[in-house]
Amino acid sequence: MTYHWKNIFKESAGLLALMGFIGVVGGSVLGTIEETLLIYPVLLFLVPILNGVGGNLGAVLGARVSSAFHTGRIEPTFTDDELRENMLVMIGMGFFVFFAFGLGMSIANFFIDFRVTSLEIFTVIIGAGFITILSITLITTVVSLWSYHKGLDPDNIVIPVETTLCDFIGIISLALMVWLVIGL
Repeated sequence: MTYHWKNIFKESAGLLALMGFIGVVGGSVLGTIEETLLIYPVLLFLVPILNGVGGNLGAVLGARVSSAFHTGRIEPTFTDDELRENMLVMIGMGFFVFFAFGLGMSIANFFIDFRVTSLEIFTVIIGAGFITILSITLITTVVSLWSYHKGLDPDNIVIPVETTLCDFIGIISLALMVWLVIGL
């Protein structure tokens, strides 16, 4: 794999343009729940948490499995036990973080009136977090496998796709959970 600016540009330019478009669509979705976010400002805390935790865990997974594919430590197939272990660890870590954050925000609700119930806060955080982490784990793994099989540099493919889609999925999952739990 040659690290030349032309290869980086060739592999990344179209993908980055597509990811930019997806980012705009995600922002538009966030705009559709703007009124709810202004009524319940505590929900605004969730956007960077969902995107940050999901994006960071996805980046860790993408880096781990891409490196392991290229060094031969993991077979580039879904049937590889170590690949599945890595996926399960990321899902477990994500669930733990979102559970702890949901619990913390629910407890804080007793001291600071967030204008929603503690159960609603907890449910929105757990639901949106779990949707985000499950989705981003699967997407990161699929994109890592795809880029490996296509002979593309995962540094040019996996992280841009993973972080953009995590932002998008985080916003969509938050909007979905707010709609399902709070009903607005």
